[in-house]
Amino acid sequence: MELDEIKLQVKSIYDGWAALGPSMDDDTYAEAYEGEVRDILIAYCESKGYEVEGYPFQKRILGETDENYDEDYFCYGRDLKYLDVLAATKEDVFELMYFYGATFWNGQAGTEEEYKNYLNQCIEKNLYDIDF
Repeated sequence: MELDEIKLQVKSIYDGWAALGPSMDDDTYAEAYEGEVRDILIAYCESKGYEVEGYPFQKRILGETDENYDEDYFCYGRDLKYLDVLAATKEDVFELMYFYGATFWNGQAGTEEEYKNYLNQCIEKNLYDIDF
């Protein structure tokens, strides 16, 4: 899938996300919309064969025989770290992640340089408190 196609999907998902209100149910739906975007971005990265310290491909293979790599291992935090590490090292993933952040949280992503610095700080300090 091309970057522009993915951006169109992200924008379409954003339109539903932006129409939500302030209720608790809407928060649940917002998380679902955001999860859908993350799933699209992860699928893109996997289609490119992008891996970080064996994640996700080698870890899935380990999961077939090692109970330490069960469904709990493949969690939101590890997926987020995977995307952030790739965004810090792969221009195409950076472009998609920055677009996602700028679309959903207008202004909070800052400039591209600020976002890249933010990613690098998160990775350096392991703010995810999770390893691969």
